[in-house]
Amino acid sequence: MRVLLALLLLVIALAGCTVGGDRPPTRTYAWPFFNESTGVDGSVNTRAAGPFYEKKSGPDGYVQTSVRPFYSYTESPARAERDQLFFYPIGRWRERRTAGWEGRLERQIHVMPVFWWNDVSYSPGHRELDYFFFPLVFGGESSIEGSHFAVAPFGGNLKGVFGNDEVRFIMFPLYVELHRQGRTTFYMPFPIVKWGYGPGYRTYGVLPLFSRTEVWREVPDDITGGTKKLPVADRWTILWPIFRYDREAMDRKYPREALMVYPLFGYKKSAVTLNFSMLFIYNYPMFSYTRADLTDTTILDLFWPVFRYAKGDAFKQYRVWPLWDYSERKYPDGSTSTAINVLWPLFWYYEDKLPTYTETRYQVFPIFFANFKRYLPEPDGTIRTKDLVRIWPLAKYKKDVDGTVDFEMLSIFPFNDLKFDNTYGPFFKFFSVRVGPDETKVQALFRIFNYEEDPYKIDVSLAPLFDWHVVKQAKDRLYPSGPNPGDIEDFNLFYGLLGYHHGPDDRYTRLFWGLKIRK
Repeated sequence: MRVLLALLLLVIALAGCTVGGDRPPTRTYAWPFFNESTGVDGSVNTRAAGPFYEKKSGPDGYVQTSVRPFYSYTESPARAERDQLFFYPIGRWRERRTAGWEGRLERQIHVMPVFWWNDVSYSPGHRELDYFFFPLVFGGESSIEGSHFAVAPFGGNLKGVFGNDEVRFIMFPLYVELHRQGRTTFYMPFPIVKWGYGPGYRTYGVLPLFSRTEVWREVPDDITGGTKKLPVADRWTILWPIFRYDREAMDRKYPREALMVYPLFGYKKSAVTLNFSMLFIYNYPMFSYTRADLTDTTILDLFWPVFRYAKGDAFKQYRVWPLWDYSERKYPDGSTSTAINVLWPLFWYYEDKLPTYTETRYQVFPIFFANFKRYLPEPDGTIRTKDLVRIWPLAKYKKDVDGTVDFEMLSIFPFNDLKFDNTYGPFFKFFSVRVGPDETKVQALFRIFNYEEDPYKIDVSLAPLFDWHVVKQAKDRLYPSGPNPGDIEDFNLFYGLLGYHHGPDDRYTRLFWGLKIRK
């Protein structure tokens, strides 16, 4: 092992000699052991041990270091952010200090699924902290709402969970207390016995025997000069879930009434709407009819989800599942969306027409996905597009609005996640191409073959046989087909065993990694 390490260090050291001492270092090449390149803007890219180690740094202080798949560190001064990943997505430590005032901080730490810590501060004296050690300890602190802490199932209080402002409990489910919008509901035990009260709210019940919830609001009373109760909702259940009767929106123009006799039938109606359903299996009726007069809407469902006919002013849908499902919807701003499914879940088609672009998506589950976005013409007539095509797990094609095209093989992730791609992608990408307005990159066999060209340089290498590197002069950067006279050119065989250097001020042939024969 020590011999291999010594050989590796020797190769790296000798490879560094291929740059020579006659000009600023721009490249050190000994792939797959080590590779480093410096751009004219001061950016540095370093790779070592094949896909396992990579570091990128920019002149603005941006740094990204990856030791795949174990660890990744990113520091972005432009976003005032530091992000550390451990076996992503299992572990993450993220800190962000945004502009505004000294001490403004966002800190997020998690080790899925057992630990979570989220600590933010958006103004002087403000703090919002939430954490848990799943499934036992939950807690946090808020400068607005106060602190909370709970040890399950023994007791404590939680804030902002399950749609409640606060949840308090002792020996769950023996005692539970819910707080929401100034209303309090008690359970002893949860959810059997309950009672509650608050502004415009009262509830009580013993499940499954019965329960009732009343909601009202106080309005001026013209007769007494005081206030009176205006009913808003009244909900009853008897022998839950068999019988339920609700009255909703009683203070609105069109109050609603609903009755359920489970699993036989149920209905909901108002002066302008009607829904009738029957023969429920779980929560899904085998027959359902809905009519809404204001939008001229009719919906008919049979043997859900097998058959649906739906049509209204703003939408329509026809479904014979799993053979065919077609839906179309219109929005107030003029946008439309269309969705088609054939042989669910095999084929999906979506089309969205928005004021600024049209987007279409195709999917043949799970092997094919395509997304095409076409923007409205610009004042000069230019039509920009943004495309993504994935043939999973073989290849992915992507085109950005600036015309940059990326193609890669393999593409093992059937979703878009830059962190997944940076952590695991290099282990599988044996071929990739990137072609843009100012750059071209081709990499094959896990970077054994590499070709890069932009207005500043040309790099071609086939490890371990040869590498060729050209640094262009400023006047040549208008002609990316170089090299041209005056450019700096280096060519090496076997990491610099043989090679040559051509520059505007020096020309020599290199032998045995270090011996230089000048002309």
